[in-house]
Amino acid sequence: MLAVLQILAPVVLVILLGWLLARTGFISSPAVGELNRLTYWIGLPALLIDRIGGATPAFASVGGILAVMMGTTAILIAVAAMAGMVGRLPARSRVTFVHGTFRGNLAFVGLPVVIYSVAGTESAGSVESAALIAFVPLVILYNVMAVVLLQLPGQSHPLTAIKRVLRGLASNPILIASLMGIFIALVGWEFPVFLDRTLSAVGQMALPLALIGIGAGLHATRLRGQRRWAVTGALMKTALAPLVGFLLALWIGLGTEEMRLALIFLACPTAAASYVLVQQMDGDSALAAGTIVLSHLFALPAMLVVLALSG
Repeated sequence: MLAVLQILAPVVLVILLGWLLARTGFISSPAVGELNRLTYWIGLPALLIDRIGGATPAFASVGGILAVMMGTTAILIAVAAMAGMVGRLPARSRVTFVHGTFRGNLAFVGLPVVIYSVAGTESAGSVESAALIAFVPLVILYNVMAVVLLQLPGQSHPLTAIKRVLRGLASNPILIASLMGIFIALVGWEFPVFLDRTLSAVGQMALPLALIGIGAGLHATRLRGQRRWAVTGALMKTALAPLVGFLLALWIGLGTEEMRLALIFLACPTAAASYVLVQQMDGDSALAAGTIVLSHLFALPAMLVVLALSG
């Protein structure tokens, strides 16, 4: 248990630091937005190019991880859609509810936990490589499914929605950086020393800034609207998702390290970026905000259980 706490403590403490900085006014709302933009467009891409490009591609272990992640996503979407229909949620609230149950904050929460969980171990390189390579199809899956779901109530024209998702994928710096890293790793190109050190230095700022941004963002977000559904969505994201993933991982015979990686990703809270998309596509923004906040609170005990059981 002590080892588990040592993995999660840095993540939780830095998120709390972000909350405290925003609470005391040390950093303003505009500053938080600029920090998040710096992390999203510069820090994380540098980290991904550096870590993926300098690693040995672990494609063999990625297949099982993706099978568990995608299978769990499909089951969650079905269960959440059924729950929304039985509960007679309005269409725009129902698709928002479903969206919040499967789109995890992999980049800003999942990656730090994965990296801290394997730090200093012999398998650190291969596990990190598998996690980062799995990013690419998961980013595509989450973005496509999110846009498809949110346009179902008919607020936007299907062609407009398709253009939006394609434009979003083509300009997504995390996706672009991941593809660049995979290409560099496949061709076996070694970074010049100056470039390697530059990417490493810039990439090192990504994780702490991402966690500070999450904490500051949680302070600025208020619970509004249908709280019962926000609680339900958050519990499905952080508790039901890893449980379903665990059963699927056992069924397909996933290895211990791959299972831990998949379950960490599945226990991640709802992605903060989902709120922006919900707003853009006329979804239930109050429900989205509530799900995001509560899932970040519920993710801590979920991560504790995942790491304790799979460690």
